[in-house]
Amino acid sequence: MMCFWLRIYLFGGFLLLVGPCLAADGRVHGQVLYVPVYSEVPYGNKPVTLDLTVTLSVRNLDRKALIRIRRVDYFAADGSLVRSYLDRPSVLRPLAATEFVLRESDRRGGISASFLVDWESDGLVLPPVVEAVMVNGVYNQGLAFTTQSRVLEEHP
Repeated sequence: MMCFWLRIYLFGGFLLLVGPCLAADGRVHGQVLYVPVYSEVPYGNKPVTLDLTVTLSVRNLDRKALIRIRRVDYFAADGSLVRSYLDRPSVLRPLAATEFVLRESDRRGGISASFLVDWESDGLVLPPVVEAVMVNGVYNQGLAFTTQSRVLEEHP
C-alpha cells in the first residue's frame, strides 16, 4: 500500500497529515465520484440557452474483476436531488461499460448540474473511467464537450 502525504505549513512549522492509502498500482475497493454536467448552456448575446443531451458513461477498466455501481444520482445546480437512476446495484463485468442518459428536454438540473456515482468491488481494482458527454445540434451547428469525474471519497 502506498500513502500520499499532505503538508500544511503553520507559522514557520508544518503539520503532516496522512492521506488515503492506495495500492501501489492505484487499485481501490470503491469510490464516490462527482461529475459536473451541463443540461443547458447560455448561447449568444441574447438571454437564450441551448438544451443539451447528457450521457454519463461508466467504464470498468479492470480486465479481471467486476465492479458494482451502487448509486447514480443526478443533482440540480442548487444541490437538490433530481433523480436516482438505480433501484438496485448494477454489475459491470471486466471492460464493460454502461450509460445513463439525461434527455435534452429535461432542464430540471439547470446550467450547473452534477452526478454522484458510488461504485465498489470485492477486491482491489483499477478505478473506472467516469465521464459525461454533452451534445446539442441546432442551427446547422453542433456543440459537444466532455467532463471528467473527481474523487470525493475512497471506500476502505
